Amino acid sequence: MAPERVAARTSTSTSTPAELLVKALEDYRESEQAMRRRLQEAMGMNPSDLHALRMIIAARSAGRTLSPKDLADRLGFSSASVTALLNRLERSGHLQREPDESDRRGLVVISTGATDTEMQARLGQMHAGMMDVASSLGPAEAAAVIRTLERLCEALEAPDAP
Repeated sequence: MAPERVAARTSTSTSTPAELLVKALEDYRESEQAMRRRLQEAMGMNPSDLHALRMIIAARSAGRTLSPKDLADRLGFSSASVTALLNRLERSGHLQREPDESDRRGLVVISTGATDTEMQARLGQMHAGMMDVASSLGPAEAAAVIRTLERLCEALEAPDAP
């Protein structure tokens, strides 16, 4: 982490622990967004294309496939927008459409092996670093972090949240 962020967070004697936690989460979000921008630039993709590709790869890693309709539903995009997105990713060699094995009339989208390799190469070290940090927590610390993040997610997903 950038030393100036740590200093700014720890030198604020008037901040409450809750304020320091929210600031740390904001810093994390900024770091994650910067990483995503670097990845998008390196892979020559826009945010929607990269997000869709990550969904496709995650589904494949979980032993599932996604149809264009599944992807549209998950992204909240129209079928026309997803078709354009899939056309871009297919032209760039990042994915291919194949017949759905359970319903030959349908299609599924899968990432190419080259894309899987590229994503692993670009994200593997970052994920390993994150796992090192997470693994350094004791069970009680990890449980406290998990509970806090779950409660923060609930607050963001509340019906009256913007």
